[in-house]
Amino acid sequence: PVFIILLLLIPSAPSVDAQPKTKDDVPLPSFHDNAKRTLQRHRKRSWCCQNMLNCCWESD
Repeated sequence: PVFIILLLLIPSAPSVDAQPKTKDDVPLPSFHDNAKRTLQRHRKRSWCCQNMLNCCWESD
């Protein structure tokens, strides 16, 4: 009886690759790095724009 119950449970167990990756999937660490970089750039511009008027128009 235990063997039959185990056989019934094995197919219902979730697999490792439940959802296949697509080309649009972004790795989470990469997403966090991009967000962190964007926030740092925004903070730099905000501080700079408070001190120098033409700084807002400069590119990084």
